[in-house]
Amino acid sequence: MMKYFNRKYLIISSLLLSFTVTSVGCTNTTAPNDATQELANVEQSKNENIRLAKVEKQNNNLEKAIFYYIQALEYDKDDIDILCEIGNLQNRLDSPELAIRAFKQALTVKPDHVPALAQMGIYYLEHKHTDKAKDALERTIKLDQKRLHTNVSFEPFIALDSESPLLAYNALAVLSDLGSRHEYARDIFDLLIPISEDLSLIYTNMGYSYYLTSNYTLAEDYYKKALDANSDFERAKLNLGLIYVRTGQYNQALQLFKQVMSTAQAYNDIGYFLLLDGRYQEAEYFLQNAIDLSPSYLERSHINLENVQLYLHEAKISP
Repeated sequence: MMKYFNRKYLIISSLLLSFTVTSVGCTNTTAPNDATQELANVEQSKNENIRLAKVEKQNNNLEKAIFYYIQALEYDKDDIDILCEIGNLQNRLDSPELAIRAFKQALTVKPDHVPALAQMGIYYLEHKHTDKAKDALERTIKLDQKRLHTNVSFEPFIALDSESPLLAYNALAVLSDLGSRHEYARDIFDLLIPISEDLSLIYTNMGYSYYLTSNYTLAEDYYKKALDANSDFERAKLNLGLIYVRTGQYNQALQLFKQVMSTAQAYNDIGYFLLLDGRYQEAEYFLQNAIDLSPSYLERSHINLENVQLYLHEAKISP
């Protein structure tokens, strides 16, 4: 029964966010006192649905929470806070298409609504719509910087506060790194470090920024800071391990990789990285170990090993 309810609710959500809601305020024929009472009833009904939505959200019943928020939205289709709540909950339910529909509707009501803009930009980045992501994220940050009493030119940045959309700043920094605007990206990461609650993520992203410019020493420093902030952060371990592979510190790389994957996979991945880097003799050693350790890596590692041996053979016969 719950499965049917979820499916039905998703359909309701889609319909209500696609069409104009005109369930209240359609006529003007009631007497003044009656109209005042009617408005009071509407507000009471809306607030009651919001209250029920918050209760369900607190209890982690996200589908029911969205259902009540949609009921509240029937009384005021332009309530930006409700639309954003629906969008955020849909994101938590891994329904990005429905989430983005809610945020888009919020932006039709208020085009400069920073939380909705931020979510739009992050959504576009996650779905590799880089141009749209860049536009939405830059607009988000310009608005936030304007709120913080600076000009809209990005230079200089003003320190962020608790109202700043930190995830949007981080997303724009990542996007800037991908576009080779590394100094600009690092300026944003520096803004986030004093205020972010997820320093492991910010330090890892900063480390990757330096990795992209082959500054392995600084990249290693930031990955270590990330692990100091959160010793279980797997991405920092993998990235630091890759630094160790790049710099020939294979034992350190192996120990890090083994913390997040099987020993056979660790040998295979190091061998594959070395293959990509053209270090075929070292790659041969790690790939052969992966094959010896686990039959499940037999096919994958054999393919990589055959490529390595082909390169080594070609190197021997080359003049």
